[in-house]
Amino acid sequence: MLYYYRKPMRSHLLAPLALLATPAFAEPPRVVTDIAPVQSLVAQVMGDLGAPALLLKGGETPHQMQLRPSQARELANAELIVWIGSGLSPWLAEAIESLAGGAESLALLEQPTTHRREMGAHEEHDHEEGHHHHGPDPHVWLSVENAARWVTLFADKLADLDPENAAIYRANAAQAQAGLSALQTELRATLAPAQGAEIITFHDSLGYFADENHLHIAATLRESDASSPSAARVAEMQATLAHTPIACAFTEPGFDPALLQNLLGDGVRVSELDPIGARINPGPQHYPNTLRAMARSIAECLQR
Repeated sequence: MLYYYRKPMRSHLLAPLALLATPAFAEPPRVVTDIAPVQSLVAQVMGDLGAPALLLKGGETPHQMQLRPSQARELANAELIVWIGSGLSPWLAEAIESLAGGAESLALLEQPTTHRREMGAHEEHDHEEGHHHHGPDPHVWLSVENAARWVTLFADKLADLDPENAAIYRANAAQAQAGLSALQTELRATLAPAQGAEIITFHDSLGYFADENHLHIAATLRESDASSPSAARVAEMQATLAHTPIACAFTEPGFDPALLQNLLGDGVRVSELDPIGARINPGPQHYPNTLRAMARSIAECLQR
């Protein structure tokens, strides 16, 4: 074994050389996100500088929940909270106010650059006499165009909080936008055979995705995944089935497909869509992987 001897440096030289060798970098902002698709997009913009925390993991519903102590601590320590908004998670608005008053709150549903559609918008054309829930559809992350706008917004917010790394955030946002543009092209190619087909969804969550990929939703069983289908809703769907040839119907993780299958009978294929990516690993690739999986599920169901 060889041993190397290094002559000790004089103490008065050590301090300035140490400063040159280990420059001080600003700590990235402490960012907390609500759902995995949002966390994925923020992670793309932060890149290697840091990882945003994720409040809701796996199959946890964004509509209602009780914060765990660890989640409360994350909110209390946050400098920036990026979330969809109270339309998706009404409980989180109160939690942010009480636990994270010093943090900047970025509710994406409320941003002027976010494209919003009305809940049940696809049904208003077909059922003008029906009773539908109105208000902005909170599933805004299923619009790739929204995601492309948001990454620029994230870069600007992070640059304000961390000016030393502003150029990195903006470069990462530009790269993310290029990836999202390619993703949109890929999704439309995958779903091209589905254009014009009539589909049914378990609840009214697919509107943005359907609009951007030219899909037609004939009906939804539930207005939201926090409500049960009313008798009027079931009757409305039965009327749709009577005069519309349905190609496929889609349920979601955590919900029994039997209700939808029993209503439709054996003549309609039923598959699963996972719009929040509950079964997809979180991280920078979660967002594109979630939308790719949805597109494949729709295409494969129609091809069966």
